[in-house]
Amino acid sequence: MVDEVLSDTKRTTSKCVRVDKNHKVTFLHSVLLAWVSEHGRDFPWRHSTNPYNVYVAEVLLRQTQADRVVVPYLDLVAAYPNVEAMASANVDELRQWFKPLGLVTRADNLVRAATLILRDYNGVVPNDLDALLALPGVGAYSARAILCLSFDQRVPMIDESSGRLLRRIFGLLSRRPAYSDKELLKIASNLLPEKSHREFNLGLLDLAAQFCHAREPNCGPCPLFQLCDFGSVKVNDS
Repeated sequence: MVDEVLSDTKRTTSKCVRVDKNHKVTFLHSVLLAWVSEHGRDFPWRHSTNPYNVYVAEVLLRQTQADRVVVPYLDLVAAYPNVEAMASANVDELRQWFKPLGLVTRADNLVRAATLILRDYNGVVPNDLDALLALPGVGAYSARAILCLSFDQRVPMIDESSGRLLRRIFGLLSRRPAYSDKELLKIASNLLPEKSHREFNLGLLDLAAQFCHAREPNCGPCPLFQLCDFGSVKVNDS
């Protein structure tokens, strides 16, 4: 099915592409999984499969660099360790946690969402995409991240960085937001391995963060350089 998706993708021939199309997916799986096992980033929320902890982390990570989130995340889950505690939190006090990070309305969304989870799901974060999307402040990427990282569901986690990486690899010319790009999401879904999809998703995120920058990508040392179509993309995709 992946090959069918790739055959329908508008791509051009590039001297940068040195891996045959039929071997591209296999190469991507093996190289990316090997790379992330050795070089993947280490964050405290990645050591938890607790849906509440992952949810809190995703709220904190919204439009915020991951390194800045580590201390606030640890402090927040210590002070509000579960849905019940968050639902009873004082919003004004909780906003103080977000001041150093910005987007203080995330505090309001956390309390509102926790109240809904407590009321509608007996305090258990739902494992359904539509139910997650209905929670205040939970977007398409965050919902899929919770499903993959907490519930081990085989769903893609595509943000703008990992979306940019996949677009460059496969020569996609779309400017649509990654989370709503149906062609990109279809490719990302079919790329996921049957096993290790969690590691694969995290590998895309980490490799994109390290190498596949918007304006000045560090292509040379990137382990996926030899299968990337970026050289054939004639638009500024920043």
